[in-house]
Amino acid sequence: MTGPPAPKPTFRQAASIAAGAALLLVVLVLFAFLPVTYKDWLTVFRPAALRWPAPYYTPGLVFNPPWLFPFLHPLALLPPRWGAGLLMLLSVVVVSLYVRSPLKLGVVVLAAPMSTLFALGQLDAVLLVGLMLPIEWGMPFLLLKPQGFFLLIARRLNRRAVVVAALTLAASVAGWGFWWRHIIGFQPNQTVNLSLFPYSTLIGLPLLYFGWKRNSEALLCLASLSFAPYFMITSALPAVAALVKETDDRRVWGAVIVVSWVYLVTMRVWMGQV
Repeated sequence: MTGPPAPKPTFRQAASIAAGAALLLVVLVLFAFLPVTYKDWLTVFRPAALRWPAPYYTPGLVFNPPWLFPFLHPLALLPPRWGAGLLMLLSVVVVSLYVRSPLKLGVVVLAAPMSTLFALGQLDAVLLVGLMLPIEWGMPFLLLKPQGFFLLIARRLNRRAVVVAALTLAASVAGWGFWWRHIIGFQPNQTVNLSLFPYSTLIGLPLLYFGWKRNSEALLCLASLSFAPYFMITSALPAVAALVKETDDRRVWGAVIVVSWVYLVTMRVWMGQV
């Protein structure tokens, strides 16, 4: 016995799909010709993705777990700026799916982390992929960035999630050996480090407590940054997206935009970069 036939898409639905596809294509072209350097994509992520069986070809250049680079390999095969443009487009799509509102997407895009992500060709939106998936399937994505550490707590770890994490790490060792020896001991570029560690731990502890108590991804993202000895402004993208997602108060949205830019400019002035 078969069920009723599936309803045919209406003209309006088909037109909406076509318009959405056309808009994505336009945004991709804009990103491909954006007058920025895409420095991190061109000098770090793309070369590592092209050499994904051995991504740590230059000591101290790559600081991400190796299972990231097979995912990036198809993008790396494209012409450099088109690959970067598609990565930025995918980042916008991920943020859009996470915040579930065109208006909130606009707020996140205007904040400093997302704007800087566009300029550098960074990939911090990957943590949001981990947040949107069930915890066991999101583990490999959350483990790609240290800023995802306390988000693991927020997702209420279960036995299957721990098994997936263990299998991911075991598979990475089988494929790439003890890859962390290529990372430990090397110092990342301190000229872009916006961390106030260890002083930031004073606010990190209450953020961790209330983030756990309220099951707030935003507070736990901020707690992760507070305990991180190193992070770039793009590392705050998950926190910004979560803050915007968790409130409909437009005053908070405005504060997120202003504070993110003020913090970025203040830290750069303090480090003598402006």
